[in-house]
Amino acid sequence: MYYITKNCVGCHNCFSECPMQAIEYRGLRYEIDQEKCVHCGLCAKVCHTASIIDTEAPDDAIYHDRIIKEADVVVCGAGTGLVGAVKAAQAGKKVVVLEKSSRLGGNTDYAHAFFPVYTKWHEEAGMPDVREEAIKHYMKETNGVLGEDVIRTAVYGTSEFFDWLCEFGTAHEVYNLVDMGSADAHGPIYGPGLLDFPNRIRDNLNCRDDAIGPGWGGTYVKYTMLDAIENEHLDVEILTEHAAEHLLLNDDGSIRGVLAKDPGGVTEIHAPVVILATGGFGKADDLISEFAPWFFEGDTPIHRFSVPTDTGDGIRMLRELSVEPDPERMHISMFGPKHHPFSNTLADFALEPDMLQINLDGKRWVNEEGHLFGMTETIADQPKEISYAIQGLSVLEQIGQRYVDNPAMASKKNLYQTWRQELEDEAKLDTPVKKADTLEELAKLCGMPEEALKETIRRYNEFCDNGKDEDFGKDAKNLVKVPDEGPYYAIYGQRFSEAALGGLMVDGQCRVLKNDGSFIPGLYGVGDATSAMHRRTDRAVISELTWGMASSYTSGKNAVSYIDGKEGK
Repeated sequence: MYYITKNCVGCHNCFSECPMQAIEYRGLRYEIDQEKCVHCGLCAKVCHTASIIDTEAPDDAIYHDRIIKEADVVVCGAGTGLVGAVKAAQAGKKVVVLEKSSRLGGNTDYAHAFFPVYTKWHEEAGMPDVREEAIKHYMKETNGVLGEDVIRTAVYGTSEFFDWLCEFGTAHEVYNLVDMGSADAHGPIYGPGLLDFPNRIRDNLNCRDDAIGPGWGGTYVKYTMLDAIENEHLDVEILTEHAAEHLLLNDDGSIRGVLAKDPGGVTEIHAPVVILATGGFGKADDLISEFAPWFFEGDTPIHRFSVPTDTGDGIRMLRELSVEPDPERMHISMFGPKHHPFSNTLADFALEPDMLQINLDGKRWVNEEGHLFGMTETIADQPKEISYAIQGLSVLEQIGQRYVDNPAMASKKNLYQTWRQELEDEAKLDTPVKKADTLEELAKLCGMPEEALKETIRRYNEFCDNGKDEDFGKDAKNLVKVPDEGPYYAIYGQRFSEAALGGLMVDGQCRVLKNDGSFIPGLYGVGDATSAMHRRTDRAVISELTWGMASSYTSGKNAVSYIDGKEGK
């Protein structure tokens, strides 16, 4: 019998692929209807987080005595870590990659894109090289908290990485360089050119939710690296279900290798270099409780997108060496209200300023123009941390048409054209959408006081008539009345977390640092495992995948220099 575990993140891949339509939402998670299931196993095959198990599968582990392997480089984590593995192997080094899961990719499979400031593509398009400006911008945005050496690695390393990625021959098929019209900041993007990854490829192709992978830029990099290992006959051995647990040191404190737990015992790999690409700690309840106890204080569990193997293994291995993480440089992402893990089209609609955000007391609680980031802190103060985006069908029709007609949404137009069907389908389920002909009935379905909701709508419509929002100051142009007649819809929203990030401090060469600022020779840290881009209360100014690609590429390059005795030269 196939069973979806609590580690499911709601990427919709199994739901989209099931030939029997046996997978459906019950409450806030997917479950398999065993009466419809024919036990074909396709759901488990397409689950990139290995969150679907066959409860009747035999234990086929081969138990063994300790296995010892020799290598030049050990990479712990087969997400962004594959970049460093390939870079080192291209220089003739023998590489062993340890992946804790039975699947490759980790959180990299979720990531949409990375954002080089300047590449050969920018140069060919006549765009200016503004990398030095970008470094100054990021230093200013972080008040100097992040080291200039690390920011420089992120900016220049991503450029070098993408130029290198293009050498594999398929980048032109999946990326577009979009002229942003100016050389300044556009959110996490700096410079006049955006490398856009417009279409999902290879994985999760039937999914209609463009908010969550796999299939985007991170997945593309993963497959490109795997293809390179095969096509270039690189000396890279990938061991799945091998969890790196202990670092091995020489007497002088330099790296000697890694001890890993595998399904049948223990594997010991000797190598002068270890690259920790172990990911964050988004599924480590003990670490989250330690660094952010508020995470578990709410009434409604926070939806987490982290893969099951994101358990802070890098932090744990460093603690064995008496190296403690800096809690001020660790970040747990938090957003809301969001319609996860359900339809992202409806999630987008729910955050439009035409909608009303109503809490379980039946009251508006925020200026709806705040969009996702403007509501994140306040949603935690609402009853059960839940909000419903409420409006009448005629207003939803206007929003839907706006999305379909928007030229900026051209690549996603086919996603938005089916919003009506998604709305009706979700209205049949327990949680995602409530539909009613009257406000009284809608309040009852949402668990709100009927009179409170009616009074909220009456007061809001009065604001619309007068052109002034006296409660939250929403712009008059976004004051759209709730119709006098139904049907009415309420779209569910709650808090969600993309990841818990950081733990390992690194320098500009991606060497892992001790608490006294010295580094551990032969040990490098990359991606979400590091605190390079993170601060406790502020979002990273350089995106996670941008840093992941830059740091892994840089680590692979520097690992070779270290082995060859040329580090720093």
